[in-house]
Amino acid sequence: MLTHKSIFMLLAVSGIFLTLEVGIRAAETPSVILANGDQAVSVIVIPDAADRRSIEHATASLIASVVERMAGVALPILRETELGPARVEGGRIVLEAGNTPDGVPPSSSFVLVGETRLAEELGVTSEGLGIGGMRLATSGNCVVLLGGPAGSGQHTDPGGVRYAAIELLERLGCRYLWPGELGLVVPQKKQVAVPPLDVAYTPQVGRRGIRSSSFSLQEKDAARLLESLDVSPDQWQQIWQQAIGDPVPVSWQEWQRQGGQMPNFGHAGAGLSDAERALREHPEWFALQADGTRNQGGIARWRLCKSNPELIAHVAEDIIRRRNEDPSLALVSLCPNDGGYSSWCLCDACRALDPANGPPVTLLRFERAGSSRREEMQYVSLTDRMLFYWNSIAERVTAEHPDLLFGVSAYSRFSDPPVERRLHPNLVVRYVRSDHEGWKGWQEAGAKRIFWRPNILLINRRHAKLQSIVGEMADHMNYFADHGMTMTDISSITHHWATLGLTYYATARLNWNPHLTGDEIIADYARHGFGPGAEFIERYFHRVEQLTAAGRQSTDEDEGEHREANGGAEVMAELRGLLNAAERAAGEDRTIVQRVAFLRLGLNFTELQDTLDDMAERAAAGEAVDRERATLLIDLNGLVLRDLLRRHPLAIHVPSLVQQSATFARWTSLRGRRVSLSDETLRNRINDSRYGLTGKEQSIDDMLRAFGLAGR
Repeated sequence: MLTHKSIFMLLAVSGIFLTLEVGIRAAETPSVILANGDQAVSVIVIPDAADRRSIEHATASLIASVVERMAGVALPILRETELGPARVEGGRIVLEAGNTPDGVPPSSSFVLVGETRLAEELGVTSEGLGIGGMRLATSGNCVVLLGGPAGSGQHTDPGGVRYAAIELLERLGCRYLWPGELGLVVPQKKQVAVPPLDVAYTPQVGRRGIRSSSFSLQEKDAARLLESLDVSPDQWQQIWQQAIGDPVPVSWQEWQRQGGQMPNFGHAGAGLSDAERALREHPEWFALQADGTRNQGGIARWRLCKSNPELIAHVAEDIIRRRNEDPSLALVSLCPNDGGYSSWCLCDACRALDPANGPPVTLLRFERAGSSRREEMQYVSLTDRMLFYWNSIAERVTAEHPDLLFGVSAYSRFSDPPVERRLHPNLVVRYVRSDHEGWKGWQEAGAKRIFWRPNILLINRRHAKLQSIVGEMADHMNYFADHGMTMTDISSITHHWATLGLTYYATARLNWNPHLTGDEIIADYARHGFGPGAEFIERYFHRVEQLTAAGRQSTDEDEGEHREANGGAEVMAELRGLLNAAERAAGEDRTIVQRVAFLRLGLNFTELQDTLDDMAERAAAGEAVDRERATLLIDLNGLVLRDLLRRHPLAIHVPSLVQQSATFARWTSLRGRRVSLSDETLRNRINDSRYGLTGKEQSIDDMLRAFGLAGR
């Protein structure tokens, strides 16, 4: 029986410590058996009102699907009234003998999903849960899964009952390391038993967002890029959809309990909604350019004169009008456009808003708007001028609509906290950098609503090499969660799962519980995904963490760009040795061996990239390089890209890499800025089953042999 008392304590949840609300129960309470041998001994019960589109039905289907994978038996799903005259006695559900549904013996156990009469009679409720919260509890012969309130208005999250189901499945040993069949961990069990437990948890991060930035067929030149890799857009779409197809009824992000909705926003021209007409009629509202004009080089990414009082009045009046027409409007973005080829305004009035003692920044001054010719100019942070503009609009609008919020960004040349000004209380700040002092400074300047919106996961988008920043992500999330963070919008998963997949996994776990440590996450990933080889996988990723940290040149707020450490042959041998040891420890476990091979694909790809990078740097410096070897390795890269694209698309997202690397522009000194093959006959090897990567290759020479290039 459950006792009513509950406390907060550290509870080991499948090896990871979570701060959860835990109900105290008698130690002798038996486990609830869901499946035993080849028999389903449990039935999943959903509320009568739950139709096939309800989250309760979807949650029940998820549990049934995974238990069937685990034990080979299907748990029936019934609505509560379909149980017949069920009652609660002594903390257990009792069915009336001789009056039970077909296939449900009177001795069944029960999984109650959602708000049912039986759960209430058992005394298990969702009382005390916040929006998006979950409760998972056992009582007698029952497992009860409940969700907190779905919320309304500016904060909603209807996923609580599904979060409870995933908590249940993870306590049974399941994990979802990366998308697709190989990344799904479902232990095989002859008996599926749920031990006594009572867990209640409401996520601190109300909106848990990780962007997915892959390759769009709608992008300019997408078809041409794919054709350079010898696939058509239709072929690529089929390859990719098959790769990311979910083996269970939820996506990878849903399994990681990403979700929740709170007001979010993006770049919006600083709130000016009619820029094209404004540029014609009021050019003085736009940024003064280096050539003395107010031209913007087109109208796609204009910049404004933030000191102009008529502009401020116009934007404020337009927002008031929009809110009057749409009373549901809760937030308006005042974020300026991102990038472009026009300069920041340096008219006298705007300069007067910039404190002389502001933090130093570098501005780009374009020869004229629309031209790429530019020079760097040392100046001071633009944050105070931005706050003047934002505050001026907020003051005017909130005089009529005091509850309206305004989205602004700590970003670009206005990342630093203000020097002289304080924030209007209705400003919502999305913080793009990853430093703690800046976050603290914005809060001290009056930021009451602040969330993390970094580009930190883009660290390897231009080269896709092996890196890991799990510890860094944990440090950031720990700090921000302790200092007011209620929302994240993290950019971006670029789908290089064999080289950055652990960091994607860690980011998702931290969104759900921002108080985890990096060591806990790495240990969890290794133990559940690699079983007897876990020790070596842990050591592998800790070493990669060290190399990534040691190789950092700088952190760019726009990309979180890190330069990898040049480990050389000795480090590559060390990392390979750890993967090989994990594979040996796995023995005959074919799935674990395949997961190790997946990681090895990423390591081998990294060595090839490092080798060509080193040759290109030496060639650019005027040093002699083996040009014949370089051409051979560039051909190998072309073959590897084609093979990964077709057979291992989740290891490295090849189309995105080719696009983001500008077709390997960094190898220009080797004449290697291409993905075409110097010997066109090599193209035929892509469709020849004798050639291709297995993930077992131990060197670049092994990779050459895999494509029949040894000895060339």
